[in-house]
Amino acid sequence: MPGMAMPGNGDGPGATPVSKSMGEALNSEGADFEITYSADGKTAVFVSTRAGSIESPGTPYNFDIWMSHFVDGAWQTPVHLGPDIDPTVGPNINTSAWELEPSLSDDGNALYFTRYEEPGNLSTADLYVARKVDGVWQPARNWNDVPELPHINTPTGEEHCPIIASDSLIYFSYQQPGVTQDSDIWKVEKKHGVWQKPESLGPRINSPYRDHLHWTGLSKDGKAIIVTSTRPDLGSRGGHDEWISYQNPKGEWQEPLNLGDTINTAGEDMCWTFTPDGKKFTGGWGPQGTYDLGIRWVDKDDVPLLKNFDPIGPPPNLLANSKTEQTNIK
Repeated sequence: MPGMAMPGNGDGPGATPVSKSMGEALNSEGADFEITYSADGKTAVFVSTRAGSIESPGTPYNFDIWMSHFVDGAWQTPVHLGPDIDPTVGPNINTSAWELEPSLSDDGNALYFTRYEEPGNLSTADLYVARKVDGVWQPARNWNDVPELPHINTPTGEEHCPIIASDSLIYFSYQQPGVTQDSDIWKVEKKHGVWQKPESLGPRINSPYRDHLHWTGLSKDGKAIIVTSTRPDLGSRGGHDEWISYQNPKGEWQEPLNLGDTINTAGEDMCWTFTPDGKKFTGGWGPQGTYDLGIRWVDKDDVPLLKNFDPIGPPPNLLANSKTEQTNIK
């Protein structure tokens, strides 16, 4: 998977999932996954390799971000967020690099995403944000160039999509040789107006394998978190699975529990998010070891461990009060 090392050799079929397809408009002959929604649930942004994506050199996979609107009870033909888009409609963020892990802010005026500068090289990812000013989308900026955001992009680390819990707490996925085991989950907090040094969530939630987050996978009370992981133990179904971890009364994260067969299969089950009303859980599924993902959904209440999980909504716009000029693009 993009941003994740693929297990297996690509010939594992993976069991047919219980989840249901999101339909033909959102799914294509290419790979489609990593879907998130606007606060009203009427706009979706997701990743696709469908026809119209910008070619990425050195790899057959052209990962770009697309947008679709829900009109008259159906998802409409997605729009490519690339050079030809009207800046009043969406941001021009797609390039020959890989653009992945998008999410619209709760007010719809910011779009966070990850750019992998060298397609196929998972250590070249940085977090970016595009901001809408007076109804017009501005050029995307690297997080490290935005004063309101923590500087967590590194030359060799990988920053998969974060969970922006508030304007003073962000959970993010981090890969740094000699620092993390593979990809681990960390947090960064703002205290007295200053972003502090990031901290690991610890050895229970971080395994020797890949552990990732996705945008809305945190409970509103902050005491439960959804993790995408390739860990092979503790009930893994194979490939990437979705897991849940809880805090104990001391605020310590515990070993994750597998979300079970309603979501997880022997294939790749990854980057699942909640719809804004908290009623549906949506994400990517594909055969183990492949990039052939499609977007699927289940009712949250059909996943036993999620019945009492009250998820946060779309991330806050941390640039909402910014007066910074949209310059110095990296």
